[in-house]
Parts: sequence; C-alpha cells; structure tokens
Amino acid sequence: MKKILMAAAVAATFIALPVAAQMYVGAGLGSAKNDSREDSWKLYAGYQFNPTWGIEAGYTDLGKYRGADVESWSLAGTGTMPLSERWSLIGKLGASANRPEFAGSSDHTDVLVGLGVGYSFTRNVGLRLEYEDLGKLSDAGGGSSRGKNLTLSMKYGF
Repeated sequence: MKKILMAAAVAATFIALPVAAQMYVGAGLGSAKNDSREDSWKLYAGYQFNPTWGIEAGYTDLGKYRGADVESWSLAGTGTMPLSERWSLIGKLGASANRPEFAGSSDHTDVLVGLGVGYSFTRNVGLRLEYEDLGKLSDAGGGSSRGKNLTLSMKYGF
C-alpha cells in the first residue's frame, strides 16, 4: 500500500509541474549607458520552470558605442520572488555576448547581472522594469565601458 501511495504522489508531482511551467516572450524600450546615454530596445523569450525559477534568452540593441552600433545577446537564469498577487521582484544571473561594430573591435563575453520588478495584469500579460549590467562591451583598444541598460517591457506568457 505504501508503494502505491508513494507512486501516486510522485506521479501527481510530475503531472502538476507542467501546470506551473510557462513559456513567455517580451519586448521593451529603454535607456542604455555605454560611453554615452543611448536609446535601447530589447527582445526576450524564456521558460518559467515554476513560480520561482526560470531561464531567459535575450537580444538588446544598446544604441551607439564609440560611434558605432553595439548589440548584446544573453542567456541567464532567473529568480522571481512574489511580493503580492500582482507584484514581484526579478533577479538574473548569466552571460552576455557583447558585439560592438567599430573598426578593430572584438566581441566580448561577460557576466550578466540584472534586477527588476514585475507587475502582472493577468496570468499571461505583465510589465517589467529592469536594470541589467551586461558587462564589458569590447576587448579592443582599452575599451573599458560597461553596457548598462534600464528597460520597461511588456511580457506575454503562454
């Protein structure tokens, strides 16, 4: 009898997991701080394994750096802490591949750290305000500027 109850409990856990899981996409506009302040935009997609943990991939156009376009691709683990039924804190830790397009530049991979706040209008639609430090932008010519971005985005889960 104990084996049957244990098997039923394990099966119920695996059946319930997909209910908590959710894929999502989002897009936003923001302000990047490179060697100057620039307009930025961002696209991202992720998978929320449960209400707390997820993974997210993103593309961010950081505007200009040393007069040329710079973009960042990222992959990060996410942590979400509910503050209320609609509000939550969001944290990110991962890697970013930063790609400036000026002569002599080289791509640079660095640590991505992010912190934000989310507001859910419905189970599927929400807003996010987040700050991300995408790390050093380039290895070329003493490029020591870091890519920092503040974004307001819409998120849709399905």
